[in-house]
Amino acid sequence: MVGSTLALAYFGYLWSQDASRRLEATFRQTAWSEAGRLIESVENQVDTVTKDLLDRVELPDAGRESAACEVDASPAVDGYVVVRFNLRARLELICLSGVVSRDEWRDSYLRTLDFASILPGRFRFVHQRLDRQEVLMAFMRKQTESGKGYYVVMRLGDRWVKDVIETELAPLSERRRITVLDQRRRSIAGALLPDPAPRREERFGVERSFGKILYAWDLQLAPRDVETLQEQAKRERVLGPVLAILSAVIIGFGLIIVWLGVLAERRASRLKSDFIANVSHELKTPLSLIRMFGEMVATGRHKGPDAVKEYGGIITRESERLSHLIDNVLDFARLERGKASYHFVEGDLADLLERAVDLCRYRLDKEKLKLEIFNEADLPHVRMDDNALTLVILNLVDNAIKYAADGGSIHVGINRAPGGVLLWVRDFGPGIPLDEKERIFDRFYRAKNAREHNIRGSGIGLSLVKHIAESHGGRITVETPRGTERPGVGIMFCVHLPASAVEPTNSITIPSPSSAR
Repeated sequence: MVGSTLALAYFGYLWSQDASRRLEATFRQTAWSEAGRLIESVENQVDTVTKDLLDRVELPDAGRESAACEVDASPAVDGYVVVRFNLRARLELICLSGVVSRDEWRDSYLRTLDFASILPGRFRFVHQRLDRQEVLMAFMRKQTESGKGYYVVMRLGDRWVKDVIETELAPLSERRRITVLDQRRRSIAGALLPDPAPRREERFGVERSFGKILYAWDLQLAPRDVETLQEQAKRERVLGPVLAILSAVIIGFGLIIVWLGVLAERRASRLKSDFIANVSHELKTPLSLIRMFGEMVATGRHKGPDAVKEYGGIITRESERLSHLIDNVLDFARLERGKASYHFVEGDLADLLERAVDLCRYRLDKEKLKLEIFNEADLPHVRMDDNALTLVILNLVDNAIKYAADGGSIHVGINRAPGGVLLWVRDFGPGIPLDEKERIFDRFYRAKNAREHNIRGSGIGLSLVKHIAESHGGRITVETPRGTERPGVGIMFCVHLPASAVEPTNSITIPSPSSAR
């Protein structure tokens, strides 16, 4: 980890060296996109206007050729000419209009056009330098109604093209330095950048050629506040080492957190060891009793049939206790692996409670405890897993038996609650300190009084109860009730479960002992 810290500090320093270049690259990428959008907008306008003008020039059939020149003048065009090839494959000028003379068309402009490469109905642009001036031309191949082919050639106006460019540059020029350069690297439009351009503008700006129309021109674009950006890049180079040091400090804190995690893992490992020891002790007690009474029956060392019956009852009940403990461990193992599953059916929770309590009768009699049941009448059915909720009841009752006062009593019951039913188990033992009420549901955790008085247990029962309750869409809470016999003494676990159909109620009332049965 120390090596990782040093490596991070080193790479952080390298990052500080490259910070300004990354910033410059970001601005260049943004400027490249903006230049592309600007070029696309200019050329779309030129393309749209040119196509409309070319479509308006039509050559009628023979006898009405003079109509070909009857087109409204447009500031976008310096001049246009209609031409076709005669029978000897020579170019023939039918009519022309504008400031461009017939000789200029014939001797200069038309010689640069590749008429054979264009399809009927299509048009093409030619952008080049002719006679010491930038010339943008468009030509289109068309046909008369009788199928005779001809061409319309236009020379677009320089002033109009520049006006289109200036109009598109205006919104962006408030935050960018923009200029359009011709083939001789002279400014056509926009604000001229310093020549030669400073190195910082080359790093933050871009130069991009126009597309298919004005392909002889280039567009330069750079941030207007390029000096400020340069200063920011310098500050980044200074802050880089500081950030590297800060990263090292943060990793140092991370090492402390990892160390605390190691301590927590060691604590969990110790709790698991205690859990194994407690479970081993829990398993050993019923196994010893089963073996002892089984040997007494097998060897005939008993006082008669009544004793055999008593030994058989002890063996049966200890087997059930052993089975309950094993179920706890197996269910907890499935929970730890994330493979716990339940089979839900609608059932009567009160009936399930009575069947589960019957499994605890032997232990209650042995501990000389009295168990009283308080069930409200006409309880709604609950969507539940019988085995899982039986395990909940057995764990809560077993927990109450451990902490109940000698010769005391345990109360269990089911009542209506807002949105469902409430299953509760109450003992009258020493209770649980307030600071431990949340932790008792943690796996392997055992309360302080259990550890001090060496009360048996594995530390997984309440954890299982909480998981089962939440899997049923409910929750478990622990309260310190105020009963009539011993106010403020004892503890009560309440499992809230949703019901399929429940009448609305605003309160939960625990019945008095007089209603017990």
